[in-house]
Amino acid sequence: NLLGRVLDGLGRPIDGRPPVAAMESRRVDGRSIAPLKREPIRRALATGIRAIDGLLTCGYGQRMGIFSGPGVGKSTLISSIARNTSADVSVIALIGERGREVQEFLKHAIAGEGMQRCVVVASTGDAAPLLRVRAAQVATTIAEYFRDQGNHVLLVMDSLTRLCHAQRQIGLAAREPPATRGYPPSVFALIPEILERAGNT
Repeated sequence: NLLGRVLDGLGRPIDGRPPVAAMESRRVDGRSIAPLKREPIRRALATGIRAIDGLLTCGYGQRMGIFSGPGVGKSTLISSIARNTSADVSVIALIGERGREVQEFLKHAIAGEGMQRCVVVASTGDAAPLLRVRAAQVATTIAEYFRDQGNHVLLVMDSLTRLCHAQRQIGLAAREPPATRGYPPSVFALIPEILERAGNT
C-alpha cells in the first residue's frame, strides 16, 4: 500500500489519494542492527550510472554520502539512481526541500514506472523542525519494513545537512549549548542514530 505514495513527516499521504491502509504499526525511533547480525558487503548494487558502477562500485548494505555545493546536480544524480537502481524498493526522504523542488522531483525525476517501486517522504523547509526530523525517522522505518520483508531497499535522504539544521533549531530552542560549528550535542547524537539503522541483514 505504500508503494507509489507520497507521505509527510508523520506518514500521512500528501498526494491527494486515500489514506494508507496500515497492516502493522512500528515505532519510528527504532534501534540500529546489532554489529554481529550485519552481513558483510559482498554483492554489488547497480545504480544505473555507468561511471559509478564501473569506477566507484556500491554494494548492498553500504552507506554512501554525496557531497557538493548547491546547484551542482546532487538531486538529479539521486533521482537517476532511485529510478534505475537494481534494488527492489526505493525510499526517498526529501528533508527541508522547497515545495517547488518536491513537485519537480516527483514529476520529472521519478515519474511513471520509477514511482511504482518508490515511497517518498517529504517534509519541506517551511515545516516545523520536529516534523523534518520525524520525516527522516519515518523514511528509515519504512525502509526497514521493506528490508524485513526480504526486499533489497535503497534509502535516499536528501539531505542530511538540512536534517542537522532542523535538529540544531530544536537543540538551541531547548537551550543546549552550541558546540562544534554552532551545532549542539544532540545533532551529533542524531546522525549515528539514523545512519546506523541502515545496513545489510
